[in-house]
Amino acid sequence: MEILNNIGMAVSTPNQDLVNLLLIPMGIIEHILTMYLFLALLNITVKKKQKIIYVSCMTFISILNVFYTPNLINIFINYLAMILIIYIFFKTSILKSILASVSSAIIFALVGTLISNPFLYIFNINTEILQSTVIYKFIYLLIIYTIICCIIFLIKYRKIKINFIDDIDLKNKYIILCNISLGFLTLLIQAIVTFYYIDTLPIIITFFSFIILFAYFVLSLFSLTRVMKLTLTTRKLHSVEEYNKSLCILHDSVRGFKHDFDNIVTTIGGYVRTNDIDGLKSYYLQLEDDCQKVNTLYLLNPEIINNPRYL
Repeated sequence: MEILNNIGMAVSTPNQDLVNLLLIPMGIIEHILTMYLFLALLNITVKKKQKIIYVSCMTFISILNVFYTPNLINIFINYLAMILIIYIFFKTSILKSILASVSSAIIFALVGTLISNPFLYIFNINTEILQSTVIYKFIYLLIIYTIICCIIFLIKYRKIKINFIDDIDLKNKYIILCNISLGFLTLLIQAIVTFYYIDTLPIIITFFSFIILFAYFVLSLFSLTRVMKLTLTTRKLHSVEEYNKSLCILHDSVRGFKHDFDNIVTTIGGYVRTNDIDGLKSYYLQLEDDCQKVNTLYLLNPEIINNPRYL
């Protein structure tokens, strides 16, 4: 009984070192959830080995940050490390790596902003107690991770995917990169507010902060969708233009063939009407010679030129 009392006292009394130890296993869970979140959202397919490497690297970096890096700075380091690890081990573009980091961070920030102030109000504690007490920290993280699991399930169930990043042009990539940079700055500011002032802010302010972040996230997705539609429309328009050019060339070819064919029929008809068999034979030999010359143009077929093995 005394052991249980001691355990209860330890987890309900502020103890930053014990919280840092708790963050190690909880951090592993968070990195796993983060990984599955951006994999589902960006439709990235990776192998099991790559997933293990990502979680291992992020866990190692997070542990170092917890014990050796000041607060807030470790957030920036984690995001930067996350971008580099995704880029190196998941073999994605740098833009998709940044988007993976920022999109998952925004979702975590939205969830954290939504529950932080109500959580402090319900348990009648402040930020300092939340950050330094095991039981409160554990319950707080457990709520966040449960909501994130629901979001991942919703993304997979509704098939919400952003899978056009690598196919857009350079100009739109710069626009998206600026949007992501603004989002990252917004997240840093939100992290500072949450860390230092969340317990002093009224719930209504926290609610409006959540609404603003949510609106930014929705508008960002909307703009990305518009960019996607614009890109697809531009491609379709280009394909239609190329198809129209091909039709024009084919139409000109058909008109030329019709003109030549009419001449051939008219000439043959003239020989037949005059019963000029010798002239008809001579004309046929001329046509045969012309056909032979045309057949040699087959060698100009691009498929044959580009693949000499067909010769």
